[in-house]
Amino acid sequence: MHATSLPMTLFSAYVVTFATVALPNPSTVAASRVALTRGSRAAAAFLSSVVALDIVVFLVIAFGLQPLLHGVGGTKLLMPIAGVAMVVAGVVMVMTAPIAVRRMHIERAAPAPSPGRPSIQGPLLGGILVPSANPGFWIWWATVGTSFIHTAHQWGRPGVGLLLAAFLAGVISWYVPLVFALRRGRDVMSPRVLRWMLVVFGVAMVAFGLNLLWRIVAPL
Repeated sequence: MHATSLPMTLFSAYVVTFATVALPNPSTVAASRVALTRGSRAAAAFLSSVVALDIVVFLVIAFGLQPLLHGVGGTKLLMPIAGVAMVVAGVVMVMTAPIAVRRMHIERAAPAPSPGRPSIQGPLLGGILVPSANPGFWIWWATVGTSFIHTAHQWGRPGVGLLLAAFLAGVISWYVPLVFALRRGRDVMSPRVLRWMLVVFGVAMVAFGLNLLWRIVAPL
């Protein structure tokens, strides 16, 4: 893993992050519901809180948890777990792409809650509570996210800063079009395009995971 170049690490981080948020998840579904009940500005506020939480978790891991894990040798166990997690996530993404796209459209077409009973009390607070209550959010950061941070540390703080930028670029590349689509009452892209996109990114995640596992096994 240490032989990985910085550009490759950043590109992998961008692709994996984009693929993760593009797959229907609680935050995307909740943002759609907020847009239906309170408008696109509320959805933008909700997603801004989601991104803010990501930044906080990233900083805590990068300058707190990761150095601690590295000090006790925990990163040696983390790397293969992260590789397996990426492979599994990629396979699941490919296998469930049609179901995920269909589910997304069902959620978008479902009747909106009445204004007197909003699904989320306060978009900014909801943007923190929804991902925090999602176990997948913490599993991703504890495995895949931490492994990327561990790799970026070999280039010092500039590498960690660029990694954060790559993570944010991946998130924003999906959330910005999502907000504009919600404002117009449309989907980000057609079901067919989204399905193929999930398949392509799923295959990419499998490739990155296998590459990570290979870099661990090869020196042995």
